[in-house]
Amino acid sequence: MGSSGQHNGGGTLAPFLAIAQADLRSLFRSRITYGWLLAAVFIQVIRTLGSSTGTTPTVVSSGLSDLVYIWSLVIIGLTASSVSSEAGELADSIMSKSVTRLDYILAKFVSRIVHTLICFGVVTVVLVGLALRLDVVDYNASGLASATLIVALALVMLTALGVGFSVALPSTVTAIIALLVLWYAMTFIFPVIGLDILSPGNMVGRLPAIIKGEWTLLDWETVVSFVAVSGASTALSSVYFYLKDI
Repeated sequence: MGSSGQHNGGGTLAPFLAIAQADLRSLFRSRITYGWLLAAVFIQVIRTLGSSTGTTPTVVSSGLSDLVYIWSLVIIGLTASSVSSEAGELADSIMSKSVTRLDYILAKFVSRIVHTLICFGVVTVVLVGLALRLDVVDYNASGLASATLIVALALVMLTALGVGFSVALPSTVTAIIALLVLWYAMTFIFPVIGLDILSPGNMVGRLPAIIKGEWTLLDWETVVSFVAVSGASTALSSVYFYLKDI
């Protein structure tokens, strides 16, 4: 692990940035990304055009819930395979170049989170832009922004967990299955056992009220929980990756 702990270039960010940019380029060259965006945008267009009697809160919350319940499957597949799929070439890459383990793993976290947020942003801009053209616009501007932000934080949490599982578990299939089980347990089972603040499903149920401007202590607790889980996953996975044999 000795040579992997030092930069040849003396602490430059260049290796980290190069890995993050290369990973992002790879993600945006993938057919999965464009298939996801095209399908998600198409569904949002159909939803809003077919909701002439709907209100902005109901249409936007329905569109955002798709990202949690359905499109999260794409995020799980892309993130839970981010490190484990490269296991065969990882050791040679880190040991033979001026790349530290922390460069590599933090670049993975950053690139996957940026990718998730860009895709989320594209879909959400289309969804909100069309929903604001409905006849019934019963929404609060800050509430709409808050609802968008809290869903973004939920997807960032999922992304951080996905990269973390990819680090901790030996195979891509195992990481994907484990993350699927955890995500849907958090979504549907956590509210039943009293862990509402950690439940994306509970958050989705709150979206119409949030869009109308209602923000409660539970919503603040949910935000803090999502941020805390994201940070803990990133920190613990980075430490584990730094210490593990590769």
